Amino acid sequence: MLVAFASSDGKTIDSHFASSPSFEMYKFTEEPQEIIHTSLAAEDMEESEDKVDVRIKMLKKCAIVYCTQIGGPAAARLVQSGIHPLKVPEGTNIDDELNRLNKLLQSKKLPPWLKKKLGKSASAEAVTSIKFF
Repeated sequence: MLVAFASSDGKTIDSHFASSPSFEMYKFTEEPQEIIHTSLAAEDMEESEDKVDVRIKMLKKCAIVYCTQIGGPAAARLVQSGIHPLKVPEGTNIDDELNRLNKLLQSKKLPPWLKKKLGKSASAEAVTSIKFF
């Protein structure tokens, strides 16, 4: 499962979805204690008049995108693209959110949208703890 965070400093979630200068992307793998991390900066994005569309295309394989703010139409477009937007307070630590998501994935009380993201064949029990690089 691929998760993205709108961030300007790589450590905290501090950006509006449509104007984020970069996204920190983390891929949860099936291997125990492993997570893959990469960054996508604004220069990696083909800027156009529709910043939302550019970002949706860039993040198309993500299941979840964390940001501080997102407009209603942009959120709807993300959901239509199969990406679940989550708003958090500005300055939220990315590692803290990864730990929170990890605990949620290990619990048996997954929200319906997350069960859907994990897929019908995927099991919440298959997700193990993660290590941050």
